[in-house]
Amino acid sequence: MAFVEYADAYWTIAMRTVPLRASERLLVEAFKDACRGGLQTVLYTPKHMCIPRAYWGDSSNSKMANNGNLVSITGNSLVINSVDNGLTLGAGDLISATTGEYNALFRIQAGGVASGNSITVTVEPTAPAYITTGAVMRFKNPVANMRVMPGSFEITDDFFPVASFTLVEIPK
Repeated sequence: MAFVEYADAYWTIAMRTVPLRASERLLVEAFKDACRGGLQTVLYTPKHMCIPRAYWGDSSNSKMANNGNLVSITGNSLVINSVDNGLTLGAGDLISATTGEYNALFRIQAGGVASGNSITVTVEPTAPAYITTGAVMRFKNPVANMRVMPGSFEITDDFFPVASFTLVEIPK
């Protein structure tokens, strides 16, 4: 299999498991096989930053229940509507956009507080061409399309082994 990278991947995630029991190792090996050496798309949701910072300690806040709709893209500025007034997004928060089966992850650089059921944020990276207006914007449990980098999967040969691999962002 050849792995061709046609553009710089913005998101590259180094994954590492905790020490695994035998039964857990079997599950990790099944995951590795299901990834088919980087041919299968993996939906990645960052667990270290699954809700905006303003809602740490209040993960069930109703303001995050509504997914927004992407109204416009101007450079790195996104205008999102259909959100609850008072939704607070700040620098460092992760959000995602979904158009069809395409998912993209963004880190907010400049945020704000929603009013008039709308919010404007500045994000990195710039929205890719496959994310268009009308995209569904997720503020809680953002998601990105990733694949396992071929050759990156390793499992140590210890009594309680540790698995590691690298995920790279892909369009679909």
